[in-house]
Amino acid sequence: MNVRGGQGGLIRRMVLATCALLLFVGGAFGTLFVSIGEDRETSRLSRRSHELFAVADEVHRHVMDLQAAQQAYTLSGDSRFLDRWQAAQSALLAANAQLTRLATTVAQRRQVAQITHTSTAYVQEYSRPALDAALRGDPQPRSVATLLDGERRVDQLREDLTEFRMSERDVIMARDKHAETTGNREMTAILVGLAGSAIIIALVGGYQTRLLVQPIRRAATMADRLARGDLGTRMPETGKAEIGRLERSFNVMGDSLQRSHDEVGQFAETQTALRRVATLVARGGSPSEVLAAVVEELGQLMDAGAARIVRFKPDGTGTVVAAWGTPDLALPVGTVVQLHGDNVTGTVRRTSAAARMDSYEGATGPLAAYVRSRGARASVSAPIHVEGRLWGAVTVSTMGDRQMPPEAQARLAEATDLIGTAVANAQARDDLIASRARVVLATDQTRRRIERNLHDGVQQRLLSLGLDVRRIQLTVPPQLPQLREELSAVVAGLNGTVDDVREISRGVHPAILTEGGLRPAFKALARRSSVPVELDLDLPGRLPEPVEVAAYYTVAEALANATKHARASVVRVRAAVRDGHVEVSVSDDGAGGADPRRGSGLVGLTDRIEALGGTIHLESPTGGGTHLDVRLPVDRD
Repeated sequence: MNVRGGQGGLIRRMVLATCALLLFVGGAFGTLFVSIGEDRETSRLSRRSHELFAVADEVHRHVMDLQAAQQAYTLSGDSRFLDRWQAAQSALLAANAQLTRLATTVAQRRQVAQITHTSTAYVQEYSRPALDAALRGDPQPRSVATLLDGERRVDQLREDLTEFRMSERDVIMARDKHAETTGNREMTAILVGLAGSAIIIALVGGYQTRLLVQPIRRAATMADRLARGDLGTRMPETGKAEIGRLERSFNVMGDSLQRSHDEVGQFAETQTALRRVATLVARGGSPSEVLAAVVEELGQLMDAGAARIVRFKPDGTGTVVAAWGTPDLALPVGTVVQLHGDNVTGTVRRTSAAARMDSYEGATGPLAAYVRSRGARASVSAPIHVEGRLWGAVTVSTMGDRQMPPEAQARLAEATDLIGTAVANAQARDDLIASRARVVLATDQTRRRIERNLHDGVQQRLLSLGLDVRRIQLTVPPQLPQLREELSAVVAGLNGTVDDVREISRGVHPAILTEGGLRPAFKALARRSSVPVELDLDLPGRLPEPVEVAAYYTVAEALANATKHARASVVRVRAAVRDGHVEVSVSDDGAGGADPRRGSGLVGLTDRIEALGGTIHLESPTGGGTHLDVRLPVDRD
């Protein structure tokens, strides 16, 4: 109830203050709008008065034009003055009509009626009759009496116009005075409204500053300190209503962050370590490299004295496959340990679950005695499963007086899944590479066997048959020349077949490679190539057979592509042994554009090279020739 009352009071006060502010500001702006409206009306009436003055002046000017044109015609009789008189009369009628239309007040209409009456009477009662008399040749228009009558009527018009102007000026002055008085009054009201608004704004601002801004600024300062890592920051709970709730919630949040900070930090450290291990796994590291990285990361993560990974063996023992930390406590890689007795690794083997030992005092068994003698205090171990089977265990140990934290088992268990995956992936990768190498080796052996069978079997039998046919040909009597010719054709066919078999044998597996190695084999390829070949060879006598075969097929495939597709004028072949690797480079100046995805030759060559742990790189821009680089390890386990 108190919270709701506080909330209601805060909201009610803010609403009242806002309404007062809106009232004063609205009054000030309303007065300003009224003043602007009156100023606009005054300006409009002033413009109307000035228009009346201008039209009244036009009436006077047109009457004077009538008088001048009439007198000029009377004196000269020139008809051009009649046209001027007609134009002045039309303009006078239009000016009288416009003057009547502009008059809006009663006084204006009365005075305008007098002006139009005087000007119209001047035309109808004086100017037109005098002009008609002059047209008839009557001398009366030239008389003094007639001229004086005209001057009197013009003077009357001037008096009417003067009275009209004075009256309008009085009206304008009165209107301006009223506008000035009204403007002063409105300006006073505006200033009062603005001053009141400023006072209300200052009061509301001060109230908001004390009630909202200062607590929020304090909360922002505390939040900034909290964001910078000062998790002990707390706010004094002195605010009311929502501010008080904000302060209490902030303190609750600080307590929660304080409790969660260590857990988040531990989780981040664990994930960082696991990410580094996962990166090593993704790069295709060997099992020994991955496991060594894992124990190092776990040992540093747990702030342990030593860490090791033991692979279980069927006879109840275990083999240390990775170790980190104090050499004696960590145990060297390859050490076979007995797992019976009191030790966490043996417990993991028996239970397939994580285990911990906070003290080795009184523990039995050879492993417990060994680590106790090296200063071990406590140990934690977690199982490693590979493809659903218990593969081994990872163990971390502390030394001296340092105990294992309560969450050590859980943190260690988080890494075991990744260890199992890393072991499985590394083993699978090695198995795949080994199987590919075995496939390549079996293929080469099969090729060599087929080549040997062709050479020692089919080819030799064909040669023997050729010799037999040749002997039979020699025994044919001269009386049978046709038979002799047919036997000659058979011998030629057998010789051609022998050549075909020899070519097939060379394509299946080059005998020269088996007999002499890469140097003579490359020279043979260069001699048979229809494109000139430049050789640059820096090779020892012999290399491992799979390496020689891969290098040979690299050059053979590149020369075949240069002959069939590249339209090259020269091919350069370089081969050398550097840093334990055979480096083969084949380049041509042909059309380029080679794409390994469009041919089986380069695909098969890539498989062969990668199966041996080598690398292949192809550059073949269109119109820029083709460059093929292959690197093969000479000695590879």
